[in-house]
Amino acid sequence: MKRILFITMICMLSNVYALTIKQTTIGYSYVMLNEASYQAVEIGTSAVFISKKGFVRPYTAIEVSAPIFFDSKGSNLQGTHNKGSGYGVALQVPLIFGLDIGGFYIQAMGGYNLSWLNDSLKYAPPGADIGIFKDANTKTISQGFIYGGGLGFNFSSNFTMGIRFIKGSMKNEVINEPTTGAIDKKYKTNYTKAMVLVGYNF
Repeated sequence: MKRILFITMICMLSNVYALTIKQTTIGYSYVMLNEASYQAVEIGTSAVFISKKGFVRPYTAIEVSAPIFFDSKGSNLQGTHNKGSGYGVALQVPLIFGLDIGGFYIQAMGGYNLSWLNDSLKYAPPGADIGIFKDANTKTISQGFIYGGGLGFNFSSNFTMGIRFIKGSMKNEVINEPTTGAIDKKYKTNYTKAMVLVGYNF
């Protein structure tokens, strides 16, 4: 019975999504973790299952992208100030549902984000004069579920352009031993991400 249901489901999906597209994207993203902000270049690849005909075409996509952080400002750790540019890399895996309407598209997505972040911070000990800071270089793993949406346009030349807005809640853990033991090793932050991307369909 389970095999019959599985085969039936595959047949239904084959009728709805008769075309499979491989898409590669590159974009710029701006990420906020509470009072911290990061800039990143993002490279992604996805498999898009879309109906072959029709002015309005529903689609589903599975995407894997890797944001590469090259700059940071502010800090989401209490009592710290950013000392210099941060860097890191992330892995983002969303499932995307959307509609293509004559080339324009709208989409909703949900998935998981895992980031490895390096920050060079200055820490002010409680009660100390504001001019007294200690170095605190942190290596942090940030992970959690994300959700959001986007819109854009698919050109007939196989190029695509779009924007996305993503939210989430991250669990963060400092995985090294910074120069001060007063920094909280585990904490939670809100996650907000704005992204501009271009892509090519194969």
